[in-house]
Amino acid sequence: MAAKDVSSQIMESSAYKLLQNLNTIHELGRQRCFELGNPFYFQDDADRQEPGNENDIYYRKELSTGELYLVTLQVKQGNDQSFSIKDTVIRKIR
Repeated sequence: MAAKDVSSQIMESSAYKLLQNLNTIHELGRQRCFELGNPFYFQDDADRQEPGNENDIYYRKELSTGELYLVTLQVKQGNDQSFSIKDTVIRKIR
């Protein structure tokens, strides 16, 4: 077996392991947001029954301190590749 084939198999098995547990990807994104000093936004199935969330517009906002809020988001793209995010707190979860 050539060296190229071995490295290809190693990379494929690593990718396969990551894809087996998609929560890993979620955690990597969350960790990176906190490293940059940003909150982490995500949607949770538990919020589908929340009054006013008929169109799945609510997100959870998690801060690096562990505080968790239910929010709505407005995302605007700037002239370059920057984005501005404005969230409106619906209620504090914890």
